[in-house]
Amino acid sequence: MDDATRNGFRKLEELEKKISRAVENLKTLRAERDAARAEAEKLRAGLKERGETLRQLEGQLAEFRAEREQVRSRIEQLVAQIDSLTEEQL
Repeated sequence: MDDATRNGFRKLEELEKKISRAVENLKTLRAERDAARAEAEKLRAGLKERGETLRQLEGQLAEFRAEREQVRSRIEQLVAQIDSLTEEQL
């Protein structure tokens, strides 16, 4: 085999190695992409769930505030009744 042929085979082997590395890199990148997509989907689902929980908690908070106002009003009425009884006794 002459030098030109050996040089051609050597270049072909180098090219094969580069292509093999590129294929392996591509496989790795695709696997990483798929993992990132799965993680993003998981995070989206968690975010959606948290949003639903937040809406429920906001609703409960509004209910608790309304109940607190009702209790405050009733206590104020009771205090007013007690005050009127105490004033009558004086």
